[in-house]
Amino acid sequence: MKSPLLPLKRTIDSPGLLDRGGRPTVRELLGGLAFDALTGALHLNGERVTLQLAEADRVLRRELVLLLGEDEARILMLRRGFRMGQHDAGFVAQSWPALDRGDAFSAGTRLHMFSGIVRVETIHNDFDFARGRFSAEFLWHNSVEAEDGPDQPRQSDRPVCWQQLGYASGYASFFFGVPVIYKETQCVAQGHRCCRVQGRLATGWGEDDPDVILFRNRILPRIPEAPRRKPQAGQVPDAADMPILAPVLRWLEKAALLPLPCLIAGAGSCGQEVATAHLLRLSGRADGALRLTGANTGVETLRAALAQQRKPRRRDFPPALVLDRIEAMPAPAQEELASALSIQEPQTWSRLVVTSALPLSHLAAGGVLPSLWARLAPLSTELPGLADRLADLPHLAELRLPRLAAQLGLDPPVVAPGALDQLGDQPPLHGVEGLEAILTAILVDTPEGAPITATLVARACQRVAPRPKLLGESNELEAQIAAQMTAGSFSLPAHEARIRALAQLQANGNLSAAARLLGISRAQLAYREKVGQK
Repeated sequence: MKSPLLPLKRTIDSPGLLDRGGRPTVRELLGGLAFDALTGALHLNGERVTLQLAEADRVLRRELVLLLGEDEARILMLRRGFRMGQHDAGFVAQSWPALDRGDAFSAGTRLHMFSGIVRVETIHNDFDFARGRFSAEFLWHNSVEAEDGPDQPRQSDRPVCWQQLGYASGYASFFFGVPVIYKETQCVAQGHRCCRVQGRLATGWGEDDPDVILFRNRILPRIPEAPRRKPQAGQVPDAADMPILAPVLRWLEKAALLPLPCLIAGAGSCGQEVATAHLLRLSGRADGALRLTGANTGVETLRAALAQQRKPRRRDFPPALVLDRIEAMPAPAQEELASALSIQEPQTWSRLVVTSALPLSHLAAGGVLPSLWARLAPLSTELPGLADRLADLPHLAELRLPRLAAQLGLDPPVVAPGALDQLGDQPPLHGVEGLEAILTAILVDTPEGAPITATLVARACQRVAPRPKLLGESNELEAQIAAQMTAGSFSLPAHEARIRALAQLQANGNLSAAARLLGISRAQLAYREKVGQK
């Protein structure tokens, strides 16, 4: 049965759609096309593209089904689409570096329309990069994959827009840094008027969902691609690092493109190393960076590093120099660095990334020499300390545990509900480094095949960052109890009251946190307090 291309609603004219939505609009995409008859190459914003009849993809699809069978052909097309989506997302981010992140994300729907593959109608598109939230639903009109020939729909008992699903999943996954999976819930090939798709984070579908399992086992790339040696403003950090980088992600993307030295500061260890690593990836300088620590960097050491930096392996790709804990660098070395920054060509400044464990206000007030501060201040940022992000710590820990387990060669951990909540009661003593130590201890203590419980978390916290003993607390509790029993002066209610008081004191008055320390529920603790006061 013939199914002619479905037009848009008559209240919307076709030319009007060229300027609809965020940037880049379809009109901007069209304006970026350039054909060079001399070379026979067609480019879009400098990236080579090709123009071919839709029948080319239909031939490919039919041959794959004939050769591999429908199931394996579907997987291959999903994989192809996923990689195409990731590539196009990086292309948009790199071609329009000053673009709002939300516009760059939603540009995928306009690229789909621009390429002639499908017309996308948005039902809803709810996303929050900082909080890792995403839910979307779209209608796909005139899908080229749903056609078996010119305007002729396929006949199938299941959805057939495989490559487009992979494309949407890959494009969205690029921006979130975690797997995003789209599902086609209805398709023209099944007899519907249009195709309908829904997208969520993989965690939103559930780890036991068949499509999530398929994507994790067969679709998602297993080996990360090698970084390209040029600015990559669209690169996305590891999902475990996203909560740390979210407050400064836009700054990092901009800093990677500017010819200035970068300063990343914050109180204590709050993610400066993570932010530095991502900045180097964005600027294409992740390989071969020179690293110095402020306290161990004298004038001669600094001069040697600067001399080595001026002799790049490739003329167009100089190595970066990372100076950690700049506030601890001796004053003569700070003077040397300030002098070097004042005489170097501006384009070489982007080779330098400086970190500090002091807030920017402390650095400006004398934490570093004024002459050095004047060179570093223009392109500086400050990460919030973990003390200001207590509510984020359980989620941050949950994201980092699987990565740590993989590094240790352990199976992915299973976390019992609420087991990590106590991490949000107070910040680790040594910031992100302290949190990593606690999480490592948790993985070491967890028996093989057992879930991570609140008790294991409390035990790891006590070992890695033991709380100071309270005044009058004895190391011979059992001996005291035995002596009181012998003397006939032992009171169980009194001891229970003391234990409850110690738990609440250690939890800073937080009843829920105190209950977790005691291994009981908040309601049970509240009841015991009520009974004990009678």
